[in-house]
Amino acid sequence: MKSKYTLLIGILLLFIQCRQTAPFQNISLPGLTAPVEILVDRYGIPHIYADTEEDLFFAQGYYACMDRLFQFEVWRMQATGTVAKVLGERELQRDIGTRLFKFRGDMDAEMNHYHPKGKLIIESYVSGVNAYIDRVLANTSLLPPEFRLLDILPEHWTPEVVISRHQGLLGNIGQELTTGRMVATIGEEATKRLNWFHPNDPDLTLDRRLTKEVLDQDILGIYNAFRRPVRFEPEDVKGSIGDLSSSMDLYNDLVEDPSEIGSNNWTVSGQRMASGHAVMANDPHRRIAVPSLRYMAHLVGPGWNVIGGGEPEIPGISIGHNGIGAWGLTVHRTDAEDLYFYETNPSNPNQYRHNGEWVEMKIINESIPVKGQEDHIAELKYTIHGPVVFEDSKKNLAFAVRCGWLEIGGAPYLASLR
Repeated sequence: MKSKYTLLIGILLLFIQCRQTAPFQNISLPGLTAPVEILVDRYGIPHIYADTEEDLFFAQGYYACMDRLFQFEVWRMQATGTVAKVLGERELQRDIGTRLFKFRGDMDAEMNHYHPKGKLIIESYVSGVNAYIDRVLANTSLLPPEFRLLDILPEHWTPEVVISRHQGLLGNIGQELTTGRMVATIGEEATKRLNWFHPNDPDLTLDRRLTKEVLDQDILGIYNAFRRPVRFEPEDVKGSIGDLSSSMDLYNDLVEDPSEIGSNNWTVSGQRMASGHAVMANDPHRRIAVPSLRYMAHLVGPGWNVIGGGEPEIPGISIGHNGIGAWGLTVHRTDAEDLYFYETNPSNPNQYRHNGEWVEMKIINESIPVKGQEDHIAELKYTIHGPVVFEDSKKNLAFAVRCGWLEIGGAPYLASLR
């Protein structure tokens, strides 16, 4: 059992000469192995000082959750496929998709992929998050107003929430389906003239079974539902508080055209700088949202002295610098996804033809809570290549998505821990 020590959360208003300070607030928490100090500067950035790595990331999780509790809860709902529990049936497809595309591999190998001590870091971070949630559940006056408006309480985290794939800018599957639909509609040559395929001239020949009628169906509906941002509507708010349509938009991400998402980064040699030091700039092109998709922090502990920004719900610093170097992130539109289609057995739709034989799909049943309704039992199907996203019973066809980001190491941003 860990001893009960004190987490010292101090509010320190830093001016150029540190002329003003506010009293320290002492909070006693179970879960720490030694005292931790957090100083918050005038920009609201926490500077966290800890004697152990375990305590360092515990404190980061605790303080970030305290700053962004509702944002953390929305992330948790998305990551666990429980949005419909709060927002009702309109979010059921999202929850089905989230569970369909859930990482189901070796969790220890997954967490340690991002850092040799990844398991310790992520589990410590989650413990810190849960420590603050416990504090709020014991004193609901600490709840941000969003929880009262929606009549909900925050729920506890697990490491699976941190490594969820729901937030990644990883997909190219929509572009591939669009190309297939163009070929089925206007032919191969016209499709090539309207697109830029590189580096070689591709063979766009479609299988005869992939007709325009088949491809025009909502094949990626469940995939798209899982990837879109959560939106809140006025009717989600408890009671009658007037027209909240404009204010609720504050919590809704701006909608973007995936084809327009980009990012860039650049460096300038120290030989060109008056300071003699190199400069790095990183512009990851994340959408503008309230609250922000970025969170700044400074982490100081054994082996760690790093400052920068990242997703608030992820431990470490995704984009930043330490005493040795700086790093950033940018989007590479790699071919990370493929759409497979199969002939299914007319007498058993749970069998698909693979290498000339009928193969059983793997089936997982999960219960999904839905606000105002009975729980929905979702039947999740998988082929050897990945999750089944669409079935055409009339044509005896099934479609599955194979995605590199479902393999170990596919959670965005966590790799910066290295």
